[in-house]
Amino acid sequence: MALEDADALWAAQKDRLRPGELACRAGCFGCCVGLFAISLPEALALRRAAFALPEHVREGVHARAARAVARSAQVFPGDPGLGILDPERVEGAEDAFFEAVRATACPVLDLPSGRCLVYAARPTTCRTYGLALASGAELVLPACELNLPAAPPARSLETAIDAARLAAVDQALADLAAADGLPAGAETTVAHALTGAAFEKLERPRVRRGPVRPRP
Repeated sequence: MALEDADALWAAQKDRLRPGELACRAGCFGCCVGLFAISLPEALALRRAAFALPEHVREGVHARAARAVARSAQVFPGDPGLGILDPERVEGAEDAFFEAVRATACPVLDLPSGRCLVYAARPTTCRTYGLALASGAELVLPACELNLPAAPPARSLETAIDAARLAAVDQALADLAAADGLPAGAETTVAHALTGAAFEKLERPRVRRGPVRPRP
């Protein structure tokens, strides 16, 4: 239920907005450009959804993910083949990687429609983006520049998502990982979740049903 809890946080703050303050809508995809870190439970949910897409769509998603992984392999702070970010990566290496992929469209972004192909399985970052993130009376992250146009900081605070409540969602995801025997705190990206060799091994006992067909 952790992903749905993130939806609830966003919806509760959305209801506090006034007409004209929210630009988020189907087909608006500026926030779908640039890779970012996601947890392993999020990665596995997204991977399952992507692999359930029609074959021709799935192939396109995988090809885009593979290109993103290949282009950024030299600066990936971890093993790009496995697809897992190094838990002990230094901040400078992480910053260099995310700067290198900041213009990379998410592999599950459908163009030209601007819609997410795995919307129901999208990570918490996607579910809560658009509004500000606040810790007490301090803004941690600003709202999307398209939202709350010309609003003073106080208005952004009024409609911000509580960082502590979002941290509770993250902890619930971490608990799911621990319960399933996944590495605590390990992270990846959407592109690496779709291509990384680590994920086939991780997901095998959780998602396969019935007999496994032998590979040719």
